[in-house]
Amino acid sequence: MSLDSFVIKAQTLALDEELKGARIDKIFMPRPTEVVLSIRGTMGSGRLMISCGGTNAGVYMTALRPENPPQPPMLCMLLRKHMQGGKILSVTQPGGERIMMISFTSTDELGRVSEKKLVCELMGKRTNILLLDEEGIILGCVRKVDYEMSPDRAILPGLVYRLPGGSGKTSIYALDRDSIAMLLKGVQEGDDIMDRFEGVSPQVARELVHRGLDEGGMADVLYDLAQGGGRPWLVKRKGADFDFSALDISYHQDGESILQEDFSSLMDSFYMARREEDLKKNLSSSLKKTLENHRARLERKLGKQRQELLTAQKREDLKQRADLITSNIYAIRSGDSKAVVTDYFTEGMPTVEIPLDPELSPQQNAQLLYKRYTRLKNAEEALMVQIEHGESELEYLESLLYQLEQARVEKEIRELSLEASQAGYVKKAQNVKKNKPEKQGAIVPKKYVTSGGFTLLRGRNNRENDHLTMRMAKGGDLWFHARNIPGSHVIMVLEGREPSVPDIEEAAALAAFWSKAGKSPRVPVDYTRAKHVKKPTGARPGMVNYFEFKTILIEPKDLKEGE
Repeated sequence: MSLDSFVIKAQTLALDEELKGARIDKIFMPRPTEVVLSIRGTMGSGRLMISCGGTNAGVYMTALRPENPPQPPMLCMLLRKHMQGGKILSVTQPGGERIMMISFTSTDELGRVSEKKLVCELMGKRTNILLLDEEGIILGCVRKVDYEMSPDRAILPGLVYRLPGGSGKTSIYALDRDSIAMLLKGVQEGDDIMDRFEGVSPQVARELVHRGLDEGGMADVLYDLAQGGGRPWLVKRKGADFDFSALDISYHQDGESILQEDFSSLMDSFYMARREEDLKKNLSSSLKKTLENHRARLERKLGKQRQELLTAQKREDLKQRADLITSNIYAIRSGDSKAVVTDYFTEGMPTVEIPLDPELSPQQNAQLLYKRYTRLKNAEEALMVQIEHGESELEYLESLLYQLEQARVEKEIRELSLEASQAGYVKKAQNVKKNKPEKQGAIVPKKYVTSGGFTLLRGRNNRENDHLTMRMAKGGDLWFHARNIPGSHVIMVLEGREPSVPDIEEAAALAAFWSKAGKSPRVPVDYTRAKHVKKPTGARPGMVNYFEFKTILIEPKDLKEGE
């Protein structure tokens, strides 16, 4: 990612002009590495994204309305204390570093006004956001760096903030055009340029060499970039967004550069898709791992219970041996280690040998076998209940994992995380106040229309499935679900009419498509009247029983969403 000093320089000048004098109304931290300032100025209202995330680091105006966590982080509370209601004084780039500083006025509890700074360091793995007081002391930061991690530059609250140390090379920002040209003499490769200057990215260096410019031409370009003359270029490769730059990049054989309106709109659109994908990955990965661990433990437990059930089902042999001892007890002496008896239960009445405990009497040996038989009989009944419960729990876990795989936005993942927490799979956050539980979003099932004009409603998760089937559906409506497969509940709203076969097939195809078997060539889908769908007492969300149903084997197919 080429968020180099030239991009930062041009963006700093643009933001300084746009934001100077703007009022900071609200402050949010939708993610641990993001600060969003809601600002109001002469150019209207807007939101400033300040991010030190690895894949979307930058400072830019954004059209995104990010979803905020239920409880703001401690750093967010600190920023609100010092920044809210303040006025932005300037946006600067100190010494050509990959750093932006936002200076603002701050009013304390006594009404004293001072100037403080919000610093965004945009230096690859060392990206950070820091709040400084009027004396340059660190009040808070996203990433703390102690002396063991960085002996030369610790970043901790209470320490004086220091700019990063230089590499020893000459800063491109400290030179005039002629000095730059002089240092460029003899340059053959991009690495030569980077070896002579600090502040020039590999992308710009390679582009200058690719253009075949002499030292004078290179000096003109570099001096203009250092003065903030960079323009917002979107770099595409093979038709897809690849990078962005302050310079028109032409050295990619399969690429092109497209000039954008400004750096903020360029960065906002460029990061949007990556941000959502990264967010989904970060939020869902830990939840997925937790659910998969629960599934693996449950599968092992079920395997053990099924093995115990097989053992319990072989208990008749114990009762038969006890009966044989009892019927032949006259021929067995105390102290015998085995009994040779006639098997009256087998055709031909063969002689069989039964091992005995010599320390027990024949009657006691028989009673011991009867007790083991009774214990296994009771165990079978308990195991069957436990296995049934475990299989239902496994089905529910499979549904959560499927829905997590299908989730497209942060809201859907958070709702699944909340559901998993309520089910006991995920520990609740310790710092969440008991009297302020996380609010669940409104339930708005996806809506479709069949070719015959019937409305179809589809639940996207267990909570929506429950609400759709048990609350929204009328008794005469049709209910569809892939047979024995995690997936969406689909309701066909009839309103007194009866659907045709094509309508039923379209609804079944939709239910098949939005199931775990959605990529199979054919999927069995059950359908019945909604009044025949019942929720067992104490069942997990989305888990139902149904009867008087029909099954259709259908090719999965999605439908266009309706109004």
